[in-house]
Amino acid sequence: MMKIRTGSILSKAVLACALAGAASAVLADTEHECSDRPGTISIEGYSTVKASPDVAFIRVAATVQSESAETARQSVENSISRFVDGLGKEPALKGSISTKDGSIRAESISVTPDYAYDTKTNERRVSGYSASRTVTVKVKNFENISKVLDIAVSSGINNIHNISYELENPAPVMEKARLQAVADAAAKASQISKAFGVNLGTIASISYNTPISGSNETYIQPRMMSKGIMSSNIADSSVYSPDKLVFTDNVSVVYNLEQTKKN
Repeated sequence: MMKIRTGSILSKAVLACALAGAASAVLADTEHECSDRPGTISIEGYSTVKASPDVAFIRVAATVQSESAETARQSVENSISRFVDGLGKEPALKGSISTKDGSIRAESISVTPDYAYDTKTNERRVSGYSASRTVTVKVKNFENISKVLDIAVSSGINNIHNISYELENPAPVMEKARLQAVADAAAKASQISKAFGVNLGTIASISYNTPISGSNETYIQPRMMSKGIMSSNIADSSVYSPDKLVFTDNVSVVYNLEQTKKN
């Protein structure tokens, strides 16, 4: 005859019910907790600010090739000296361009050997020397750019590397771009949270993203003009009408979200 342990079965049934009840309670608490903390929202804020440049940097160089290193060096130095002296004597440039205030910066002269391949000996040999020196001139009045280039050509300068346009003090424009990026992120967060029926809570994190840039902090895109030996129409000042500089900025913000209270 089979014996049935009713007490054991009842105990197991009670335990199962207790576990089920506990699981339901945990699930309910979890759902309640999730409803109180619905999550976060991550937003990117962007901005673009344009500004007219107020300073130009003209990079020119004198390059000479000669059989003698000393001859090449001296020829370059003579051209640079005539160029700097010519800038100082130009009436339109007096008081605005000077070596004393840093508006004229000359780099160190470089002298390098030139080589030629000797087919008879199958060896390279020194065929001469090249000397070069670069000078950068800062100009605030863009109408004077053509005057600087005219003086450069007449002084023996035979290379115009480029003309770059910048802001002498970009800090205020950089700040404007940064604040606009922050405002853009806040506006997007507000619009999106309302559309989903949640409220913005506290800020969980802020990440400032270094912009794609040609400079340290802001993205500056000056119009660069590269030229080799100057042409006869270089004095046309209408050529030097720079585009506006573009500053961009962006910031990432993560907001905590709160459920909208239901009536």
